[in-house]
Amino acid sequence: MAPKPVAMSRPVGIAAARPRPMLAIAVAVADHGEAGFRYAAAAADGRRWAGTVTAESVDTALLDVIRRIREASGAGRTRFVLQVPPRSMLWALRDEIAVLVPGVWIDRPRLSDETVVRRACAGLREVAAPVWVATDGSVRGKITGYGWLASSGEYGLQGVRHSTKLIGPEVVLVAELRAIGMAVQHFRGRAITVLSDSKPALAMVTRWIAGEDVLPQGYLTYRESGKTPGLVRAQRIIHEDRDRITPVWMQGHRGEPLNEGADALARLASRYALGDSGLDGDEYHRRAQDLAETFAREFNRARTA
Repeated sequence: MAPKPVAMSRPVGIAAARPRPMLAIAVAVADHGEAGFRYAAAAADGRRWAGTVTAESVDTALLDVIRRIREASGAGRTRFVLQVPPRSMLWALRDEIAVLVPGVWIDRPRLSDETVVRRACAGLREVAAPVWVATDGSVRGKITGYGWLASSGEYGLQGVRHSTKLIGPEVVLVAELRAIGMAVQHFRGRAITVLSDSKPALAMVTRWIAGEDVLPQGYLTYRESGKTPGLVRAQRIIHEDRDRITPVWMQGHRGEPLNEGADALARLASRYALGDSGLDGDEYHRRAQDLAETFAREFNRARTA
């Protein structure tokens, strides 16, 4: 008689969950006149932020700074390293903050945070100094690239595929304004001189500073994703920081280091987004860093001379 068949247990492949990486950002604040605070922040990935905020206390200032950096960085899971007294209300609210702002945690410094804390404190000493920033845009077919370069060596660049149905026909103007908005957001709260070779872009920024609710022709203020369009956000930030922003026109392609650097960053971003740069992600970022360091160093050398 044949034996009865016995069901064999099937192996179940269960892999342990891997926690998503968390970015550490150290924040330092200091008094800045009546009801004002200076702040500087440094991330473990090398990014920095600095500016001023109006607040009633250090705790409320830090909450505002965390919100600003979260919006500007676009980071996922973020651990904000704060040096505040044990009696600070922030420690009592840390669990509520984690619930209200998913992906954000506040924490005291650890030994492994020494580098970012030191960089944040060093950045705080630089906040009072005004900064010069050149901006530029680059359009290649349906690809927009834009970049900015500051006298401090800080920089930013982005390449995206654009749709004239959303941004209208003035693609070059939109690219220039995106670069300016990106730079102003980075240095929010800090005295900034914006250098641009686009008279139309500077004219619109001047209108934003004056409080006019205008945008380039055909630029739509609605997005299906529900996100606030980039130029709407830039318009608001520029008006809020209007007393700290000085727009200046400069003739382009005349060898001015910051202008040339911003132009090079914008073109690099558009080529990379288009896919014909021949660079992988790491090489792209290294090339951007090299451009920023070279042109910012030349700008400061020329000013010193």
